[in-house]
Amino acid sequence: MVPTWTGSGLSAAERGPAGDRGPAGERDPTAADHVSSRGQRPAGLERKQPAPVLLIADSEVEQDMLEAIVDGGVEVNLVTDGALALLEIGLHQPDALLISARLPVVDGVTVVRTIRSVAGHDDLPILLAVGPDDRPAAAAGLDAGASACVGKPYRVTEVLAMVGGLRPDRSGAQTARSNGTEVLRGGPVLLDRAAHEVRLDGTLVSVPPREFRLLALLLEQAGRVVPRETLLREVWGSAHTETNTLAVHVRRLRRRLGEAAGEPTIIESIRGVGYRFRAAPG
Repeated sequence: MVPTWTGSGLSAAERGPAGDRGPAGERDPTAADHVSSRGQRPAGLERKQPAPVLLIADSEVEQDMLEAIVDGGVEVNLVTDGALALLEIGLHQPDALLISARLPVVDGVTVVRTIRSVAGHDDLPILLAVGPDDRPAAAAGLDAGASACVGKPYRVTEVLAMVGGLRPDRSGAQTARSNGTEVLRGGPVLLDRAAHEVRLDGTLVSVPPREFRLLALLLEQAGRVVPRETLLREVWGSAHTETNTLAVHVRRLRRRLGEAAGEPTIIESIRGVGYRFRAAPG
């Protein structure tokens, strides 16, 4: 059974598959067995519009943190091993994930890698939770496709900030922060917000949504240093994200822009400050 914590809205367990709801959004009574086997709505809570769903895969989550996330309007489903996490993701498609690096059955890094290998999950927000001794797992998780890392033991304020930043637009739209310019240019790079395209010397380059937003921010400020805290806050929703997260995404972005090790870079690292897109705007 998957424990479910819910503030506003129905739990994923109560909603069931899309086919369990009628045209007015009411659940089909025939789905009652599914509801009773997977979770119950706490007494006193009325049905409202479904809340965003966060799946947490961890056996060391405190009740206070669960209640704080729920009080923020996010529904939480909790599992304790990696196999159950993969099953839950496949069945109910949560809006965001918090995955512990240390999980039984299937470890957290493998869970992240498996999720990213499935079509349509390229931009599913994934937080990888790492303890003080999990630095290798943090680097491996980011390389596997985690959106960011969060430290353990958990700090409720940090998790809430990151969950708020990761919450997707439920219409399916993911938009970059805009300064009013739809097309941004920097040297050989052209970014078209409306078409969600990046071109390098005229050739289309595949850039995932999070790296797309990162590149847009750097291009907006081409020639100027963008502080690390600004990039983390605008792209990940919190300036307290694990240090390696930004560096790994910049490294991926550099590779997509055709940079090889040892080559001059158009995305410069300014030690202790942030990053700068070096090429002057076209």
